[in-house]
Parts: sequence; structure tokens; C-alpha cells
Amino acid sequence: MTYESDWQLWHIVREQDLSREQGWLSLTAFNWLTTTPAELPGLPGKWWAADGLAHVEATDLTLDGEPLDGSASASVAEAGSLGWLFYGDKLAELVLRGGRYAIRQRDPQAPTRVGFHGVPAYPVNPRWLVTGHFTPFTEPERVEVATARPDLRQHVTAVGTVHVALGESAYELVATSAGEGQLSLSFHDETNGLETAPWRTVTTGVVQGDRSVALDFNRTINLPYAFTDYGTCPAPIPGNRLALPVTAGEKVPR
Repeated sequence: MTYESDWQLWHIVREQDLSREQGWLSLTAFNWLTTTPAELPGLPGKWWAADGLAHVEATDLTLDGEPLDGSASASVAEAGSLGWLFYGDKLAELVLRGGRYAIRQRDPQAPTRVGFHGVPAYPVNPRWLVTGHFTPFTEPERVEVATARPDLRQHVTAVGTVHVALGESAYELVATSAGEGQLSLSFHDETNGLETAPWRTVTTGVVQGDRSVALDFNRTINLPYAFTDYGTCPAPIPGNRLALPVTAGEKVPR
């Protein structure tokens, strides 16, 4: 398999994942819960947060495949999510962001999903496949960042820096863990706001024994906020800015 055909396969799987029935393209609403029971647009019942839990009183909802007739409560970890209740084929997803509970709705009939025709991307260019060097922090560091929502700031856990040469310059990007020995790098570059979303992210290869790490910017992706108004995606850690146009990876969605 050639480098380009391998990328094409990856891109097809990426688009299939986005367009899943309850995937990121299905988001249709995001509502913070208050301490006072209140209605949420598009869902029956009253919803609120109290005593470290999210609560609902409603009929016509389904919990664990069974009709809910009365009330239910649930919790979720910070930055996590819970596919909590269904209203028909619409999912009421519970999230905790910045210490506040919210309900995010996923609907298979969302215009962003129904009208999805793929993610535009730059032509594949092997010059954007580079090698960096990872320097881990002695201890992971908790860093506050902006998010896709102006009313929300979140914390991410930085695990070290990746040093990489691009163009005529060397850069140092702060990384978070992507699991399984890989790193996640969210960054700004000079294509943002023109051909790409305000920021994008790339997942590295597995960190090697000599701490070298492969970065394939052709696999740079958009975070969910680029497709929908209801994402809560963390922005890059301050300083993660590349002073050149990264003409690789996904462009701004149509």
C-alpha cells in the first residue's frame, strides 16, 4: 500500500466515524443546567443540577431501554460524558464542563449529519511527515485553556513538549496524552480562519525509546467545534502556535 492510499483509507474511516448515527455531526443543542428545575428546548420534563448530580423529572424518556416515568439522577466525571436518556431516537447526553452540568442533544436527523458530504483536505504531501523529539515533564501539569465556548474555560493535562523543525524554524509544542503511548498536539497556524478552523489537532505516533516521535500533519483533524456550534473543545495550550501555514490535513468543513 502506498503512502497516499494509506492516507485515503484513514480519511474514509475518519469520515465514517464522524457520520455515525450518534456521532459528532448529530449535535443539535447544548444547555447548562441550573439549580432550579427548568424545561429544555426539544426535550420533555424539567431538568436541574443539585448536590453534585444532574436530575430530571419527565415522562416519554427512556433510561437503559426502559420507559422513565418519574425522576432520575446521574453524575459524570469532569470533561466526561454519559449517554443518559433517549427521547425517541434523540439522545440526551450528560456532560460536566468546568464544574457545571449540561445536557447536549444528539439527533440522527441533525442538518449537520444529514447534509454531510465529507471533510475537505489538502492534497497529501509526504513532506509533512516529520520526526520530532519528546521531552516529558517530571510531573504532568494542569493547564487552563480557553474553549470553543466563550462561557467556558477548562483544564488539560500537559505531559511534556515535542520539539520539531518545520520550514526554516524549530518549534516546541506542549503535548497532552492521546493514550497508548501517543501524544496529542493542538495548535494554531497561519491557515487558521482562511482555509482551516481556528485551531486543529494532530495525534503523533507512539513515542520511541529514544523519545523520537512521528508527526504526520497530513492527518491533522478538525475538532468537533468546527462542525457544530455545540462543541466544548479545549483550545491549544498557550504558545502552541506555528508561524507558518500548515497546508496539510483537514480544511474548514463546508
